[in-house]
Amino acid sequence: MPDIRRAGATDLPLLARTLARAFRDDPFWRWMALPDQRYDQRLEAAFLAQLRHLAEPSGLIHTVASRQAAALWSPPGTWGSSPFAHFRFLPDLVRLCGLVRLPARLHGIRRVQALHPVTPHFYLQLIGVDPRAQGRGLGRLLLDNVLTQCDRSVLPVYLETCNPDNVVLYRHFGFDVLHELTLPDHGPTAWCMWRPTSASDASETVQGAPLPGPAPDH
Repeated sequence: MPDIRRAGATDLPLLARTLARAFRDDPFWRWMALPDQRYDQRLEAAFLAQLRHLAEPSGLIHTVASRQAAALWSPPGTWGSSPFAHFRFLPDLVRLCGLVRLPARLHGIRRVQALHPVTPHFYLQLIGVDPRAQGRGLGRLLLDNVLTQCDRSVLPVYLETCNPDNVVLYRHFGFDVLHELTLPDHGPTAWCMWRPTSASDASETVQGAPLPGPAPDH
């Protein structure tokens, strides 16, 4: 079984490429990014910006030796605590979705962010596996790593996804849907999911079932 380790600054470009491959066909990122010939490059740049601006220094980025899987977590009390970090991300959003489409995308993101719980919790911002490495249990490994710590610390977990397949899968890990909303400008449905502290053994119910690549946040 691969070892999990904390990612460093030198890992981020490779992890951005991994996440871009994992989320290439994800409904949220298809809605976010301009659908032109530079789609893949825009996606990779957006993930690199998120890893740099929104993860460091308070976020936790976990990966494996091959860098073919990554998970980005915000520990309790760290998400949304730095408005300046989000402001720094604005130019990257413009490059991702274009100036004309930016207002609708920001409106959709704010609607989702307004539903973010205030109860102390771990927040799963992103988890992705390179399609070439899926089916090896890397996503489940990264997810279980923090869920086990949360159970020991009696902490709930929160995430958002726009992939309906992930909703079914995360239910097996003990998550329930808190909110469901449709993003503007013909956007996808977003599901906000919560794993309460009572779900201490939920992840054990899916042993042997690989976690799909993208489980997106924005």
